Amino acid sequence: MLAHPGTKQEPQMTHRAVAYVSTAVAGLTPADLDRLLIDARAHNRMEGVTGVLLHDGHRFFQYFEGPPAGVEKIYARIRDSRMHVGLQELQDGPVEQLYFAQWHMGCSRTDGSALRELSSRQWRQEARYLGEDLAHAGDTPGLRGLLAFWEQQQEAVAS
Repeated sequence: MLAHPGTKQEPQMTHRAVAYVSTAVAGLTPADLDRLLIDARAHNRMEGVTGVLLHDGHRFFQYFEGPPAGVEKIYARIRDSRMHVGLQELQDGPVEQLYFAQWHMGCSRTDGSALRELSSRQWRQEARYLGEDLAHAGDTPGLRGLLAFWEQQQEAVAS
C-alpha cells in the first residue's frame, strides 16, 4: 500500500528491546537463579531473543532484544514470573541493531550501586516535537552505560 503524499508512515520495527529492574523474591537461592537462567536461555534461543541479566542478590536488571514477536513472548513470561516483584520498565521499543547478539542470556552478579546507576540513567529518547516519548533505545545514556558495564565485566573475566 502506497502512502499519500504528505502522510507520515511509522518506521518498521525490525528489533525490539526491553530494559527493566525488579526485586527478587525473598529466599531466592543460587540454585533458583541457575534454573531461571537455564530456562531463560532455552526460551530465548527458541524466540531469537538475546540480552543480559544482572543481579545483586536482591534486585534484577535485565535488557533483552530481538524480533518483536519473540520479545513479546519472553516479556510475557518475565511479567508472569514469581521469582521477582515490582517490575519497573525502563525502556520498551525499537532498536536499529542487536547489541547482545551473542548472548541468549548473559548473566553477571554485581553490586547494588551498579544496578542503581544503570537503572537511574535515561533509557528513553524524547521526541523533539509534540512531547512524545519515542521509547527508542538507540543511543541513550542507559544503553551506553550498560554496554560499557558489560564490556568491563567481560574484560574482568578474561583477565
